[in-house]
Amino acid sequence: MAEVDAKCARHAGFCHATLDTVNEEPEIYVFDFSASHGAAEYRERLERTRTEARQRYRVHLAAAFDLYGAPDPEALADTALDALTDSKYVDSGERCRCSCHPRLPESDLHDYGFGCVCMQAPEDRRRAFHAWRSHIGAFWRSPEGKQITAAEHAAEAELEAWLAEQPGVVVRSHGGQAPEQWRGAVDGRVFYFRERHGEWRIELNLRPSGRFARALVGTDSEGEPRYEERELDSGDVIADGTTAIDGYGSTPVERAKFIVDTIRVHLSREACALHVDDLSSIEALLGCAVRWCPFCGTRMSTD
Repeated sequence: MAEVDAKCARHAGFCHATLDTVNEEPEIYVFDFSASHGAAEYRERLERTRTEARQRYRVHLAAAFDLYGAPDPEALADTALDALTDSKYVDSGERCRCSCHPRLPESDLHDYGFGCVCMQAPEDRRRAFHAWRSHIGAFWRSPEGKQITAAEHAAEAELEAWLAEQPGVVVRSHGGQAPEQWRGAVDGRVFYFRERHGEWRIELNLRPSGRFARALVGTDSEGEPRYEERELDSGDVIADGTTAIDGYGSTPVERAKFIVDTIRVHLSREACALHVDDLSSIEALLGCAVRWCPFCGTRMSTD
């Protein structure tokens, strides 16, 4: 429960620090139970939860089928649950966890869905929202919350100190986990960095795209989301890859260095005129074809 509380609190909190309005959302921790000492207990608890969820929804479906006069509603409920929620790999028979398949709850959150806020009257939702905010506030005042906040402030201070020594580099915003996003400018060129599910890209020279989307800007006093319509910017994708690339890093400073270095390598190659010139004299000295630009590293040939 503490892990869930911490995650919820970290989603709710925003840590702001400024160099040029730098902001950062907290990290989300992913726990791998498969190799832990409590893996067997975890799997057993998960299976109990699935069994309870299936029984609750079996009763719910059977009552609905019976209301419409279906013959043998309990058997029909079992068939419907199997058809909708029991998706398995054809080769191994293991349960498929892809979100494209409907599935039953795997936790007792909101009483397996039967006590979800969508079923509450507005006044009940208001009470629940204020109680949740109070709970989140208590977490950030706890020793664990203070430790997380201190670590984030230290990482943000390290980033600000690094940026202060980087002429031509401005980070206007950064943060998030799914996706992680950075916005700013390097040597006068506006950039956007985005990473999601292990894949990243960098766009340069952002400009209005003519496309609009609703942006979530907060919640009202009752916990209802507030949106604003904004025009989306887009730029030229100058680099992309996966987080497995060397130098990607794990801290804000390491990520900033990776982004800045990648952009400056691109700008250097963009400005380089050597590899568009006649390189025959260099090839004569080397005794072979020039496959890479000796100045900026641009690939010249794939032979």
